[in-house]
Amino acid sequence: MKSILRKVTSICIATAMVAAMGIASLADADINGNNNVLGDKNPAAALDKVLVIEKELTAYNAETRQIYAPNIAYTYTATGIAGKQVTDSDGVSAVTKAGVTTGLTITGVAWTDADLIDASSTGEANTKNISIDFTNVDFPGAGVYRYEIAEACSPTKAVAGVTEGTIANTRYLDVYVRDPRTGETGDIIYGYVLFENNNDIDGRSTATTNTVADANKTEGFVAITGTGTTLTADSYYTYNVSVTKSLVNDAGNATNAFPFELTFTRANGTDFALVKAETAGTSSADMSALVTTAIKDGDTTTFYGIPCGTTVDIVEENNVSTAAYSVTTSGDADVNITTAVIRNFGEKTGATAVQINSTVADTAVAATKAVTFQNELALISPTGVAMAVLPFVIMLVFGLGFMAVATKKKADEQA
Repeated sequence: MKSILRKVTSICIATAMVAAMGIASLADADINGNNNVLGDKNPAAALDKVLVIEKELTAYNAETRQIYAPNIAYTYTATGIAGKQVTDSDGVSAVTKAGVTTGLTITGVAWTDADLIDASSTGEANTKNISIDFTNVDFPGAGVYRYEIAEACSPTKAVAGVTEGTIANTRYLDVYVRDPRTGETGDIIYGYVLFENNNDIDGRSTATTNTVADANKTEGFVAITGTGTTLTADSYYTYNVSVTKSLVNDAGNATNAFPFELTFTRANGTDFALVKAETAGTSSADMSALVTTAIKDGDTTTFYGIPCGTTVDIVEENNVSTAAYSVTTSGDADVNITTAVIRNFGEKTGATAVQINSTVADTAVAATKAVTFQNELALISPTGVAMAVLPFVIMLVFGLGFMAVATKKKADEQA
């Protein structure tokens, strides 16, 4: 009798897996790439006990290019949830058992500022795999086991420059387990379904919209939805800064590379990396918070992938010993310009020659901030000290001459 009941139970549980197939928003392929979420109910083939799901970070930049990622690590914990009902398309139901966490391991994911990620003005998805390993989990018999998987990160998203998406930081995973059959050993997992919300799931065609709508299947912490709702993953918004060098009345130094110093200050005080690209063809390099570079007349250096909210201070130094320059700077609306100065050899334009503040919110794509440093050769007048006093000398000579003539004439008249 027990054997018959066990077989009936196995068949019911296998049939219950069809619940997910009745949800219109589910994708055709499951999270492990099989043709359907359930596998065949008969014989309900065994699945790998390591489930791989995805975490997405969407990167934004005014240009379609690669930028360096933020420093952020995601970790995951699981707890068991019992008492939720799943019903398949044939009306067969089962109540979830609390997922067994003993022996369960979940590997987190991390991005660092050594990782290059894709970015564009519309956002580019960058994903990494999360592994959920049930190899050492001992399930107490057949059933549907539900888990709540919660996400945490370090540092906080705000500190890392990451914006929270509309996708929740919690997922619910149903694991379908049956007893072993001839030639098999141990508990057999024959289905995984990952959902956005902890609801009863009714896969029948007659199920109400309210029952089905909140059970959208996901690919980990990347959501798939057929409800028409726009869901966004965690996002990383960046902008660019371009620095252009211009010389006036100084063709002789057109090939001179003028030193520039850029200081990048994050609102939250954390370091980051950015991509540096020069028109002269210099290869990209991993940059720190303080950057030094050199730019020639007519050239532009652009710094890509600066987290929104970052302040950029730029100073230029005159390294031409034979010239003094008057300096003017110009730039976009949110580029703060200091008063122009005369810069002699070895002098900088000031503590902050140009300051760029990213006033664009970290949920919008900022255009490239452009600034130009124009150095005009300060020509020295040919009038030296001699020329400065010459008019007075001439007046003195004429005056003395006039006095001599007048004295002689008076002497002649007296004689």
